[in-house]
Amino acid sequence: MPLWKRLLRLVAILILTPVIFLLGWQSRLIYHPNPYQAEHETLLRNVKGERLRFETAQGRQTAFYIPPRTPAPGLPQTLWLCFAGNGSLALDWLEYTGDWDARFAYLLIDYPSYGECEGTPSPERIRESSKAAVAALAHHLHTSQAELQPRLAVLGHSLGAAAALMAADDLDLRRGVLLSPFTTMTDMGRIVLGWPLCYLNRHRFDNRLSLGHVASRAGARIVIFHGAEDEVIPLRMGQELAAAHLQAVTFHAVPGGHHNDLLRLISPQIGQAMAAVVAGVKP
Repeated sequence: MPLWKRLLRLVAILILTPVIFLLGWQSRLIYHPNPYQAEHETLLRNVKGERLRFETAQGRQTAFYIPPRTPAPGLPQTLWLCFAGNGSLALDWLEYTGDWDARFAYLLIDYPSYGECEGTPSPERIRESSKAAVAALAHHLHTSQAELQPRLAVLGHSLGAAAALMAADDLDLRRGVLLSPFTTMTDMGRIVLGWPLCYLNRHRFDNRLSLGHVASRAGARIVIFHGAEDEVIPLRMGQELAAAHLQAVTFHAVPGGHHNDLLRLISPQIGQAMAAVVAGVKP
């Protein structure tokens, strides 16, 4: 074989190998599902939480309803849809909900393949699960989604911020608290993989687009917290999202905050922001 053909073959292999790897293993690079442990069951029982089981195209799914710590007649006045970060689970929120308003209720939503959920995750499948979980909650509470909708708000960390914004977009919600959000998954790919490999991204989470829809609604109120020392999602991404919607979005940089310690570091402040969002005042 002529030398030029051997060189051409080598170049083709060098180019195609990372492309094939990224296309074939992309989900494993983005998502890190975990199963539940025995201690999660104890936490759920302690807060009188209930499993909500429902079906999607991905198979059997499970979300968790956590009632208010302060019982009241009728439906909860505020019910937070909570979406955990990439390597976390829905029930991990229970470490923090005790710090927040006792009148709040929560719907803790896992992604397909996480926790007790079947299937594989993608933006479209996460959207499907979120909508189906809310429908299951309405059925569980013996009410309609129309009656439930004005009581809903979203809370999400990292990947969960993207899931929260998609749910808010789909369900016509206007209130939320976001922790360490990225701009787009393609932008994150540019940081990790560089150009042009970032454009091989098939999981096109787009927080610019989703936040734009949510923030444009009358009365929208969103709070963003971002660790100043976040080593995973740069602070500038949260700043950019907030700067594009100054009327609807309040931004807080957290000095000394990293990606994985943010919730533990500022849990009381998150609770205060949630209460302010519900009250319709600027946090």
